[in-house]
Amino acid sequence: MLDFLRHHWYDLGVVSAVVTAYYFHNNRRTLNTTQKWLIASFLAVLVHQFEEYRFPGGFPAAMNIGVQASVRPERYPLNAHSAMITNLFATYGLYLPPIFFPEAPWFSLGPIILGFGQIVIHGININAKMHSFYNPGVGSVILLHVPIGIAYIRHVRSIGRLPVSQCVLGTVYGIAIIFFLLGKYTFTWAPDINSPFPFTAAEMTRGGVAAYLARL
Repeated sequence: MLDFLRHHWYDLGVVSAVVTAYYFHNNRRTLNTTQKWLIASFLAVLVHQFEEYRFPGGFPAAMNIGVQASVRPERYPLNAHSAMITNLFATYGLYLPPIFFPEAPWFSLGPIILGFGQIVIHGININAKMHSFYNPGVGSVILLHVPIGIAYIRHVRSIGRLPVSQCVLGTVYGIAIIFFLLGKYTFTWAPDINSPFPFTAAEMTRGGVAAYLARL
């Protein structure tokens, strides 16, 4: 079961998206505007992960070959287990809970900042390394994460719920998420060149990323 989850957590995100859309439809009259933007942010991260790993997919190759030039790209530095843990924690531990606590803007601002940070990762770093204009995930960052994040911040400011103290707390929280979840866990603590959890051949070749990098 766990091995199935390692290679299909991003597919199961589609189920989460459908359930969330159903919840939104049934409760749209009672949800406040802040919650609606936070639901949109949660859906955005599900779309982002699907774009990275399923369609068009190819993020494991983009990261392990394009960015890291790994000698064992199917398992190092990113592997199927660490990718699952990072993304499931981010999705259900960071993006989902704020929907139910909209009165704490700092709590919501952390994952919003994580979304903005994807611009640096996908829009600048990966594209520069791959000498490309597109990599798996950048589309949802530009079309969803950034505009939704900006709209959320504008909204909470307009209703007076984003004072300086909340901004500071939220910014510190967001930076801590990026530092510990991505900088430490995903790319410092979890990497193992002999990891027993490699990506499958399908996960490594989706989107034509590996083939593109082989031609460079």
